[in-house]
Amino acid sequence: MSFKFLKSLGFLSCVLAATSKIPCQAETFDLSTTTIAEVHSAIDAGALSSEKLVRLYMNRIEAYDMKGPELKAIFYLNPEALDTAKALDRERIIKGKRSPLHGIPVIVKDLVDVEGLPTTGAFKPFGTPVPENDAEVVRRIKEAGGIILAKAATTNWFGNGFDKTHFHGPTKNAYNPLHLPGSSSNGPGAAMAAWYSTVAIGTDTGGSVRIPSAHSGLAGMVATQGMVSRAGIMPRGATQDRAGPMGRSIGDIATLLATISGWDVEDIATFEGSGHYASYDWLDEIQSAEIRGKRIGVLREMVYEGSDHTEGLEIFEKTLTDLEVAGAQIIDPIVTGLDLKTLSTSTVGRTAEYEKIFAQNAYLARFGKDRPYSTIQEMIASNDADLFSDAMHLALELEHPDTSPEYQARLRLRRMLRGVISDTVENYDLDALIFPFSTLQPQRIDTDQTRAPGGTNSLASNNGLPSIILPGGYTSDNLPIGIEFINEPFADLELLKVAAGAEKAMSQRKLPITTPSLKGEAFEY
Repeated sequence: MSFKFLKSLGFLSCVLAATSKIPCQAETFDLSTTTIAEVHSAIDAGALSSEKLVRLYMNRIEAYDMKGPELKAIFYLNPEALDTAKALDRERIIKGKRSPLHGIPVIVKDLVDVEGLPTTGAFKPFGTPVPENDAEVVRRIKEAGGIILAKAATTNWFGNGFDKTHFHGPTKNAYNPLHLPGSSSNGPGAAMAAWYSTVAIGTDTGGSVRIPSAHSGLAGMVATQGMVSRAGIMPRGATQDRAGPMGRSIGDIATLLATISGWDVEDIATFEGSGHYASYDWLDEIQSAEIRGKRIGVLREMVYEGSDHTEGLEIFEKTLTDLEVAGAQIIDPIVTGLDLKTLSTSTVGRTAEYEKIFAQNAYLARFGKDRPYSTIQEMIASNDADLFSDAMHLALELEHPDTSPEYQARLRLRRMLRGVISDTVENYDLDALIFPFSTLQPQRIDTDQTRAPGGTNSLASNNGLPSIILPGGYTSDNLPIGIEFINEPFADLELLKVAAGAEKAMSQRKLPITTPSLKGEAFEY
């Protein structure tokens, strides 16, 4: 049965509807705004195929990543993506869909291993080794029928910013190419903003799913630590690292989360997620969710003040008004009595540097016989020490986690803050907490990489809390401001339902003007 034949069935249904005086409503497919559900509708009607969808995205990558504004979001295109799409189109006709992700293109961050594609850490001395096995999240995506379209850029994982050791320099923000899209999942952020793919996978230690989602006008999520395996992902630190979905709608990131969530013997942290894993059964609840009647607490202790924050604060306050008008109960302020801004900084609460060398050496061992170095120590000894960041050198000098009082204190702080958030949600009977991810717009490319106070926050990242970013609005420089929703550990479904309702009430996402639609990306059927 061909797609042309399927399309003719759709036409025939319109003819039959006309003879019975039932109006036939034409549907519109638009690549710039399409959701996973809309992709499936167009394919079911015979107006689209996964092969055609992949070609449309590849056309955009060629037009805007390699030419035009040259966003530099993509490291490697998957040469097998089209063949995979064709095979999945045939399978769909014969057997039906494997899952809601069947035939859907996915971009993954460079740090996520894909068999047959290099993992580089964006650090030239590491080389371009090809892993023997997929990361667990990639294995799950492929098993569900997803298509790995490309690997996206990241910041320099071992070196100093975008210096000579980086492969191609900074990725540009699709909304304003003079600015960054946020690190270190900067590639997935810019790629999704410019709609190079339907969904993407980023990774997060101190905010690297949440930062580019906020700065690129996206929906992005890190689920509770333990919901998603990190096996096969180049790490920073075992306590904080997470992989998470990035997209343009809550429904899409929920679909991708349901695909990648689950128990994995290679990542012992996933044992904690037992009984809480996301599933496709969640999707109907999320789709029908409303914000009306939800109790949302404004965590004012995470909100910065001052002239630099004026535009961002205005966007945040408008978001609160929009949610209240839509029927949410806004509880403002919610106060814990702690200096959350300070306690959530990486300086105070980050554990990654203590774990980094051990986690990265374990990753290298997983990489297989063709790994470029046996250990991180060997990589540093084999190259000029100045090529490596201060953070890498610091990690080599820190006391072993087993005996470090400071490391143990940071773990205790993490447990305390998780408890504080849980107690706050329960004591105030809240469905979620809300605050701006940042009230400062993304940094310019031509400035140093040090973030100003309030430029980001690591409350959710340092403490393994579930967090969702939604676009709240845009500054006068046409740059997105992201709004963050968090909840207590393993209240991920509740958080998704709040975000799905909020998405309907908040300011609508704008398209970046630097990467306009191309011919054939929108059509009626």
